Amino acid sequence: MSNKQTSGKSLKVASSSVSEVLGITPVLPGESMEVYQRGLLATIQELGATTPLQIYLAEKIYECLWWMRRYENQKRATLIHSMAGLLDPNHFSKAVSDAAAWAMEALFSNRIDDEFTKVLDGLNLTMESLTQKALEICQFKLESLDEMIALKAKTLAGFQASYEALVNRSVLQERLKLQNDLLRRDLQTIDVSALEKPAKAYDKPQTKSGQ
Repeated sequence: MSNKQTSGKSLKVASSSVSEVLGITPVLPGESMEVYQRGLLATIQELGATTPLQIYLAEKIYECLWWMRRYENQKRATLIHSMAGLLDPNHFSKAVSDAAAWAMEALFSNRIDDEFTKVLDGLNLTMESLTQKALEICQFKLESLDEMIALKAKTLAGFQASYEALVNRSVLQERLKLQNDLLRRDLQTIDVSALEKPAKAYDKPQTKSGQ
């Protein structure tokens, strides 16, 4: 329990140094801030982000994933809205009728029961034909959402590359520091050896001539 509290506290402190100072609000009305923060914390832990800049890039990576999820949900909602409209005899009306609202509720919850099947039969439709007709109606909207998903995927790849470069730079700096420490130690060893050799030669007893 204490570990979770510590992790959550450290996440809040680290993220406030960049995102919160910039006034970034990650969730839209109706979305769960708790779910967002839980996913963000998992992403930060998975990436091993520790510095403020690493955590900021991890946030941007997760934000891209969150937006891609939004677009996928919007695609589903768009398709369901079109399907429900086809099940409404007065679907040319701009207002959402009770029949369309009932159909949307059933489709969102994936409740394809006998009552729903009866409505399909009355319109000479199956789930497959209903889906196909709805796809044709909202094809342009779905393609537009796919383009936005592709754009976010491209942005995501850029943030991932930036994070990888940042982490590799830190690893390289640590590696260079280690190499410098080893080199310094080797040089000190050489210096000591160089000082010891003349001393030993000076201390060596000289032989008398003729002996």
